[in-house]
Amino acid sequence: MTRKVAAEAGQDEIGSDVMQWQGTDFTVDGHEPTSAEEYYRIGLHCWNSAQYRGAAAFFLEAAAATGHSAAVELLGHVEYVQGQYASAVPRLRQSTGSPRAAYYLASLYHRGCPEAGIVQSFDEAASWYHAAAELGEPEAMLALGDLYLERLLPLTRAPAEHALEHFLAASARDHPYAQYRAAELYRTLYQDVERAAALYQSCVDNPMTARHSLGSMMILQSQAQLREISAIRTARLQQHRRDAVNPERRRGDFY
Repeated sequence: MTRKVAAEAGQDEIGSDVMQWQGTDFTVDGHEPTSAEEYYRIGLHCWNSAQYRGAAAFFLEAAAATGHSAAVELLGHVEYVQGQYASAVPRLRQSTGSPRAAYYLASLYHRGCPEAGIVQSFDEAASWYHAAAELGEPEAMLALGDLYLERLLPLTRAPAEHALEHFLAASARDHPYAQYRAAELYRTLYQDVERAAALYQSCVDNPMTARHSLGSMMILQSQAQLREISAIRTARLQQHRRDAVNPERRRGDFY
């Protein structure tokens, strides 16, 4: 029995008695896939479909074997998230210009991955994190910030300065955890409650915060810090009022 699947990429209809994977037949525009691009499109659709995700590697491998760069990059991603690091690493290395691939390689060097022949190296990890960060990957920026805070990379200034630079770069890309981490540094190390408040508020308002694995914690903690900062502001305003209406030179007249 043939089962039909609507392909989200390209709005093609997939289905017919042609390319089969575990009892499901796939076509592109009603014909058997013949080009690497067509195999890639089916693989991409399968990866984005919970029902057919298991078929993704089958089609992506066919496209990747011809050197299709997008298929190689996506297949490296698929294998990485599935824990198939030995096969993922060569594909990740091929995927130059991919922030995701660079970040994955950095992560493997960061922790070490014997099954992929990767020995832990903070220098190699930093090199790949920098490459990913330059390509706009905010997770790499966060990782670099943590490496500097932990003094695992050469320092040219205070660790917090290095870290804050990277956290702010990720914050500018609307990464909620980066906004939270930058706010924490401003509040705790720099005692700059105004900058901290702006970043806490950005974290609370960020629609991606709720989807983050630490979303609930970040929202609760940010809201608590915003209340505390508001109380500090109120206390300061009251003190300014006291100083204005009761200058220090007159206080001895009354108390």
